Amino acid sequence: MPGADPGQEKQKAGVLDTWDGACVTPHSMKHSRAHQIRCGVALVAWWVALAASAAPPPAGPTVELDDMLRRVRQGNPAVDIARAKLADYQAQFTRAYYAWTPQLRVDSLLAPLPERRLLRECVVGTWPVAGQVDPALIGPCPGQNIEDDQRITADTEIGILIRTTARVTLPIYTFGKVEAGVQAARAGVEAGKAGVEVTQAELEVMVKQAYYGVQLAHTVLEVLEDGRKRMEAAKADIDKELEKESGRFTSNDLRKLIVQQADLEAGYLETEALAETAREGLRVAAGLRPGQAFQLDRKELQAVPIEDRPPEAYLELAYVSRPELRMADAGLRAQASLVDLEEANFWPDIALVGQFGFARGTSAEDSPDPFANDQFNFLSWGVVLGAEWRLDFANQFSKLHRAQASLAKARAQRDALRQQVRLDLTEKVGQMTRYRREVAVRESAVKASKAWLVSSTLNFGMGLASTDNLISALTAYSKARLSYYRAIYEYNLAVARLSRAVGAELALPADLEEPAPRPDAE
Repeated sequence: MPGADPGQEKQKAGVLDTWDGACVTPHSMKHSRAHQIRCGVALVAWWVALAASAAPPPAGPTVELDDMLRRVRQGNPAVDIARAKLADYQAQFTRAYYAWTPQLRVDSLLAPLPERRLLRECVVGTWPVAGQVDPALIGPCPGQNIEDDQRITADTEIGILIRTTARVTLPIYTFGKVEAGVQAARAGVEAGKAGVEVTQAELEVMVKQAYYGVQLAHTVLEVLEDGRKRMEAAKADIDKELEKESGRFTSNDLRKLIVQQADLEAGYLETEALAETAREGLRVAAGLRPGQAFQLDRKELQAVPIEDRPPEAYLELAYVSRPELRMADAGLRAQASLVDLEEANFWPDIALVGQFGFARGTSAEDSPDPFANDQFNFLSWGVVLGAEWRLDFANQFSKLHRAQASLAKARAQRDALRQQVRLDLTEKVGQMTRYRREVAVRESAVKASKAWLVSSTLNFGMGLASTDNLISALTAYSKARLSYYRAIYEYNLAVARLSRAVGAELALPADLEEPAPRPDAE
């Protein structure tokens, strides 16, 4: 058999051998009691092996909600984008934090250098008066031309010039510039972390919606399949009575049932199509291949348990935990630090500056004069305490006013966000409370419609109820079940959205409470 498991084939072969040895025996042994027992045991073993070989393949990996939530927090592209922004904020903080460290600048060059000679002066005449110096009698020594170094000829010697200058600046006091920059950068890092949490929270709601959607689709398909079976059973009874011409039913009863059966079938097909969309969303969240088979850890849709809290407790929790509010607070602190920075820019920067210089030209003569400006042969160093003060008041006041305006805007945005969170929480708490109560109401409707259907089915079988009564009871029961599970789905989504609104998970672990029995359990 193509695709058969070699181990299963070997097991079946061994059982068949046992069958041959136990049942294929001489005629004289066929009717003995021991022979019948051995033959029966071998037959049972053969059927067990056959059932094992025909068992369906595994339905794929098991998908758990907690595992998918952990996956989207760690490896989703949207989260990666938020983390890249956080890395940029962290780099800015590192730069601001180490702004007090010394700054070193080194400039070096290596270049060809035509020969550079010193101009030596000599007395080119005799003194007219003894003891007096006549400047007109002092000039270049014989054989020297002051313009020779300005021309390069075939006889010019070409050497190498090496020059290096270094400058070290150590900030001593900046009137608060470094501290303000560090505070602003630290607030930026906090905002970046909150941004990552915002992205993760949005993805978690999407994953929960897909997970509950697959559970709802699975449960709805079960409800519709149960309706299918009941319709088929009722149709079979009507067909049987029509064939016997008992007069209990007419052809119109059969047509009514066929119409209801078509509506049920259309709902089944629509649910299957919607379920596949939800399944594909879970495949993305679980890291599965497109179209890969999988199974949920919990197929039945059940209401998630939460801890009862007063409405004001959700607001207090949101003010502490919601990442958007923490991001707004961090932005407000960053803008306040930028205002401090602009105010500090009105004052100078005091620093300790050290300088070093060295140059050596192989084709340049070294001057013996310590006061000469020799750019080809020198060694210098020194340390000074200096200040840099930029007095551009018009530009500085403009920057300060813009920073103050940005601070006022950030404060207003933070206050507006707090008001928005308050209204959002009121809406989310109201939705959660409404669907929780609706679940209880729908559960009562399922129990009542189930009792109605049982009574109508018994009466229909005894000929005491019409087809309309049976169809009405079956339709009411199916609608009650669908509405019940739809209410659970909406309630679970309301809990997920409320958790998103407060910035903390409100659903308790499912293993802390025993699942409630289904009201439609047979």
